[in-house]
Amino acid sequence: MDDRRPGEHEQTAYRGHATGFTAFGRAVAARGLVVVGIWALLVVAGVLLVPRFESRLTGPPLLVVGSDSARAQEILETRFAQPFAEQDLVVFESDTLTAQDPAYRAVVDKAMAAVEQAPGVIGVISPYDPRAQQQVSENASVAAGVVRLNGTGPELQALIPTLTALAQAAATDDVHVYLTGSSPLIVDLVAQEQEDLARAERLGLPAALLVLLIASGTVVAAGLPIVLAMVGALVAFGVLGAATSFTTFNLFVPNIATMIGLGVGIDYSLLVVTRYREELATGLEPGDAVGVAIGTAGKTVFASATTVLLSLAGLLLVDAQLFRELAVGAIIAVAVMAVAALTLLPALLGLLGRRVESLRLPRLRPRGSGDIFWFHWAQRIMRHPGWWAMGVIIVLAVLASPITRLNLSLDTGTNDVGPRSAGVGREILEREFNAGRLSPMEVVYVSQDGPLDDRDLDNIARLSDELAKDWAVADVLSVTRLLDQFAGNHRAATLDLAARTPQAVAALSSLVNFGDGQNVAVISATPRWSPDTPGPINLVQRTRNEMIPRIVHDADAEVVVGGLSAQIVDITHESQRKLPVVGAAIVALSFVFLTLVFRSLVLPLKAILMNGLGIAAAYGLLVVIFQEGAGERLFDFQSTGATQVYLPLLSFAVLFGLSMDYEVFLLGRMKEEWDRTGDNRLAVGYGLQHSAGVITSAAAIMVVVFSAFTFARLREVKELGFSLAAAVLIDATLVRLILAPAAMQLLGHWNWWLPAWLDRRLPHIDILEPEPELSAHPESAADAELERAGIE
Repeated sequence: MDDRRPGEHEQTAYRGHATGFTAFGRAVAARGLVVVGIWALLVVAGVLLVPRFESRLTGPPLLVVGSDSARAQEILETRFAQPFAEQDLVVFESDTLTAQDPAYRAVVDKAMAAVEQAPGVIGVISPYDPRAQQQVSENASVAAGVVRLNGTGPELQALIPTLTALAQAAATDDVHVYLTGSSPLIVDLVAQEQEDLARAERLGLPAALLVLLIASGTVVAAGLPIVLAMVGALVAFGVLGAATSFTTFNLFVPNIATMIGLGVGIDYSLLVVTRYREELATGLEPGDAVGVAIGTAGKTVFASATTVLLSLAGLLLVDAQLFRELAVGAIIAVAVMAVAALTLLPALLGLLGRRVESLRLPRLRPRGSGDIFWFHWAQRIMRHPGWWAMGVIIVLAVLASPITRLNLSLDTGTNDVGPRSAGVGREILEREFNAGRLSPMEVVYVSQDGPLDDRDLDNIARLSDELAKDWAVADVLSVTRLLDQFAGNHRAATLDLAARTPQAVAALSSLVNFGDGQNVAVISATPRWSPDTPGPINLVQRTRNEMIPRIVHDADAEVVVGGLSAQIVDITHESQRKLPVVGAAIVALSFVFLTLVFRSLVLPLKAILMNGLGIAAAYGLLVVIFQEGAGERLFDFQSTGATQVYLPLLSFAVLFGLSMDYEVFLLGRMKEEWDRTGDNRLAVGYGLQHSAGVITSAAAIMVVVFSAFTFARLREVKELGFSLAAAVLIDATLVRLILAPAAMQLLGHWNWWLPAWLDRRLPHIDILEPEPELSAHPESAADAELERAGIE
């Protein structure tokens, strides 16, 4: 066997390659004012760019590259003249009047006239207009006016407040007025998101500061991580604002970036500040203490941030803009926080020097170089490691068992916007009209052999009739149904005649591509329920899997299904299809990186398995609390019976990276002692003694930050905040403090096994070892501590 003695090759590599971080830390500390000045400029730029970022947020993009729904939208956008970009509705409601009353009509006429004069509005259809189609409810208490708009997404969103104000200016005590539709709902969702974010910050940051005060014992040391996190958040939002020049971000990106950014930013800062204070306590000068802190804790931050970034990068493999926007937002937030922890924080520590210990709180003892309680705890676990490991695994398996009932779907979130104009208007439409009218399913029929002929029109007619008979469909509109109604037949000759009649072209222009080949037809099927409910979603699947193959199987035509319900089906399928791919990519990248860092094949495998158990347990809790509604009263939401389609993928990437954070924190200290002594039992005890306090403090901070987002109104934000908080709590307690030391003891020296031939071929990136030439600790510092504690 050609393997080297444990600990031998690590020390050799360390001596030659471990000076960069320490030198960098000392250099930053020596130029503290310059570094702080640069960050001050970045903060100013961030403040200027944040409004740009927030004003350009869009609704969640649901299109999947190469999907049926994406193809349908492409055909509609390229083969049909687009007379308007969006159609919204002005909703009128009265408890005392009907649409026939003069006072009701006066309000409608005034509101529609005011809206029609606004810039960006290219036409309106009043409920009293001859062109109006079913725009008054059965009891005539509700009416709807159509507003057609032109402009880009950001332009329309900027216009909505003006249109809402113009419409509502006509309201009276008897007639209420609301504006709803795609852009109005997005504007209200963005406003709700900003309100949720502000509430989470108001709750999370003070709670995090309290945990830091308890953990550090001094106001200055506790305040540094909060300052860094706030600075990092501003700069990250500034970067995202600059990025809007060439890409878009959906309205959930700010919550994701803030949630993850604040959590890791405070954690990374806590790790560096804690190590800096430990080195100051040994008698080092502040500049040297900063160097040691960055040379040890800074390396751990670098490794931890790398694992998180690698995990988040896995989301880029999903062929959906939604996932890519969320991934980019989270990646930028984590990267900025890591850079701040490695540059701004050492600069501040260098400027503060020993004043970091200022404003000490009474009755809180200062943190030493390690809490001997955790060493005793590790020894207790390692006396019966099998029993401890088995107990934790059983608990995690029970918590994870509901994951078999996971049901993925997508809720558009429009019911969570609160008592705002667009949300109230949508609720009225759903109650008095048909909720599916806002987003009908569109079957796009493309003839591949020229203009639509008799055979094509017969297929369209049969599809239309089949859809009209379906239990989930309220109404069907197609060229063949209109031709049958007004001309008595749907032959190609009749369609050609209609193409030469201006009135017919105007009526059919959204159903046939007159003037561009006359080879594309659209069947618009209005479902009976909201497009994000099971009925319309199942309708899309029946149409694709049963109706189209049976009716159009021998036609030379392309038939695709589009619309919001179809987009939900496609993004759900893409999420389920890519979950194992993304998971495997994240696991593989993390395994390679951890193997290079820890020079072991066993530790990465153990870390991956433990992470998987913790994440599965968090998923199980998510299913019970949110999908099945056990937490409805506690968290103030109404369960839809499903989990948001993008949450498993997003939370897996985030949680896997965050779980690796704690693994790196813990193993980094264990490896220091292993490299020095080659004693696995001592390494486990030493590692837990010197990292458990930081891990528990960091976990407590993340839990309170993530838990603050469960008070949001938007349900997907609640779900993500809960799943992250639950996973971190499970990981930092059951996994890192019990299962990890038990597994380390069971594996013994095999923890550190790496074949010598592989060690010679792998590049050395020893970023976790300390740099003792600057430390005032003697070589036997760990032994001295244990000797004072009476432990052999």
